[in-house]
Parts: sequence; C-alpha cells; structure tokens
Amino acid sequence: QEKQEPPKTDARTKFWILSWIVVHNACFTLIMRYSRIRDVDEMFLPSVAVFVTELLKLTICFTMLMYEEGPEKFVSTLRAYTVAQPLDTLKVCVPAMLYVVQNTLFYVAASHLEAAIFAIVSQTKIFAAAMCSVFLLGKTIAPPQWVAIVILFCGVSLVQSQKSSAAVVGGLQNPLFGVVCLVIGCFISGLAGAYTEKIVKGRVSIWIRNTQMAIFSIPACLLSMFAQDGTFIMENRMLYGFDAVVWFTVFWYGIGGISVAFCLKYADIVSKDFATSVAIILSTLGSIFFFNFTPTPIFLIGAILVMFAIFMYSSPDLVISTICFQRRNRVGEEKSPMIEEGV
Repeated sequence: QEKQEPPKTDARTKFWILSWIVVHNACFTLIMRYSRIRDVDEMFLPSVAVFVTELLKLTICFTMLMYEEGPEKFVSTLRAYTVAQPLDTLKVCVPAMLYVVQNTLFYVAASHLEAAIFAIVSQTKIFAAAMCSVFLLGKTIAPPQWVAIVILFCGVSLVQSQKSSAAVVGGLQNPLFGVVCLVIGCFISGLAGAYTEKIVKGRVSIWIRNTQMAIFSIPACLLSMFAQDGTFIMENRMLYGFDAVVWFTVFWYGIGGISVAFCLKYADIVSKDFATSVAIILSTLGSIFFFNFTPTPIFLIGAILVMFAIFMYSSPDLVISTICFQRRNRVGEEKSPMIEEGV
C-alpha cells in the first residue's frame, strides 16, 4: 500500500497565517519600543513583565491542551508527560532558564534601540543558531550559507551605526548597550534551541513542551524578579506601572512563540523568511511614522543586505539558481542580436 501524504495547507490558510506573522512581528517591536519609551509616571519592571508573560504562556498551553485532549483526559495527560516522566521534564530545565534570560535582555534592548534597528539586529539569531548547530549538533553549513552569514553581519553592522536622539524614561538611551543585550539574547536563544534539539528527544505537543518549560521558567522568573527588583516591589507593588499598554505588550509577547510554531507547521521556510522581511519593512515604516525615526542611506543598505541574507541562508540553492538563471537570460539577450545579424 502506498503511504498517504499529509494534506497540504491550502493557499488561503497559508496566506492568513503568513499575514498574521507579518503583523505580529512588525507590531511586536513597535509595541515593545513604545511601552519602554513613553512618558509615564510609573514605568513597569522588565523582570515582572517576563514573569507575567510566562504565566500567560502557561495559561494558553493549559487551555489548548484541554481543548485537544478534553477535560476528562487533561489531568491524566499532563501527569503522564510531567510527573510520570521526571527525567524528560528535567531535560528542559536548561532551555527554560535560558529563555528567561533572553526575554529579559530583549526588554532591556527595546529600551535603547529603535524598533527598526531592533527588528534587524535580532536577525543575528540566524548566526547564533548556525554556530550552536555546528558545535553542539555537529551539523555542517554549506559555503553559500557562510556567505549569507557574512552578508548578515555586514548588514547588521551598517544598521546598528544608525544614530538616535530619542530618550528613554529615566535617562538617555545607549544604542551600543542595547545592541549588546540584543545580540547576547539572540545567542542565548540559539543555544537554547540547539540544546533542546540535542537533549530532548521525541515528538511532543508544543503545549506539553511549553508546560514542561514553565515548571522551571516560572520559579526562575520569580527568583530573578525578587533578586533584581525585590526591594522596589516590596516598597511599591509587583504590577507597578502595569496599564493597558503593558498588558497588551505582555499578551503580544506571550503569543509570539505560538505564532512561530503555527507558521513552521503550516508554511514553508521560504514563506516564513518572506514574512520576516516584510515585517522588517513595516517595522521601519512604523518607526518613521510613530517615533520620528529617520533612516540613513547606510541603514537602508544594511536592511537590504540583512533581508537578502535571510533568504540566502535558509534557501541557498534557490537564491543561487535564481541568480544563475537571470545571468543566463542576460547572456542570451546579448547574443541574440549577433545571431540575427548573421542570418
């Protein structure tokens, strides 16, 4: 008997999923940036925002798991993949802790970087994931992908040179510090992803896996929150500065990982990269209109290099074949008049 292929996602579904990814990624950087630079009497604490985000993720995972398994099997399924498998659950401890640090660094970076710069520099996660895959998983990177990484770094270097005069609540922003925090966060993300792929075996539901991580990430967030801002929280309150904007920012951040998971499930990698590139363009336009961001020619060149590097790294064969095809067409067009003259 022939194996039946899984049903393909129809074009309309893929379009709406990719459209959502574009909107989410573009708005994510703009919303986070706005939440950190607006002029308010009470500015929220990033450590608390990360803690609340983890609680939101756990709530979403519980809700989706109950929807898939049903109320009757919810508790038994949860116990089977957590309490009944303590070693498997313990394996996700490291990535869970790493993601907590990454999320905190992203909030700090958003305080010091324009939304457009944040969106572009965060693409260094491609290089981070590649390096971690080579050293931890023993994977090989094709020569065109190395070229893409070099192009990516050139583009990011040009983009981060963009000057900014905006101020952050509590002092002037430090773009270099923001870039350092963001790049470290991207490398931590790459390390967590590679570790998860190497240590954690088996195909497990995304809701189960995130629940396992929450067992460690939520206590880690709680400890980090009181270690960093315990005195301030005791003197004021934990949800200090939380208003509608902050709650929406936390919600938008919380559904980000789930959005990417759905994208990878229902759309191919080229489509995801196209959505990422469009989101970068929209983030830049949003920064221009909402934050008076003025991109320089160097910034625009860097942004184009980064978007090209994204496609070249994920689909090197497609990019090279397209370039070669266009080159053959130009050569053919140049030779065609000579052929006509000979006739």
